[in-house]
Amino acid sequence: MRSWNPFKKKSIKKEETAAIDPNEFKEPTDYNGFMQRGWANHARGNQNQAESDFRRALSYSPESVDANYALGLVMKSQGNKEGAVDLFNKAMELIKQGKIEGNSQSEMMRRLTLGHINELTTGDWNLEDQIWH
Repeated sequence: MRSWNPFKKKSIKKEETAAIDPNEFKEPTDYNGFMQRGWANHARGNQNQAESDFRRALSYSPESVDANYALGLVMKSQGNKEGAVDLFNKAMELIKQGKIEGNSQSEMMRRLTLGHINELTTGDWNLEDQIWH
């Protein structure tokens, strides 16, 4: 009898990888399309294209916590600390305004955003007081 191994690498079918290949996307025409392609580009290391996609998503929804946060991650990966902190601060402000429904998701995004701000400004995530013991 074979036992299940959760750590065994699963073989991936070609059609499964195409779903995350940004070259396979049609040109987006809305917020969701630009966000999806932006995340695919960010994951593949195409930071300039991811930046463009997230900026386009923000043009559709300037008060999107997700788009501001995502663009902040891209700025951080490009070494633009000041731009990243500005975007994370904007995301934090939107979170405080209640732009995320659901207390759990809001709290998770608040902690992640605060962690990135702390890391960029002090060099440490510094979330010890935020963690439940």
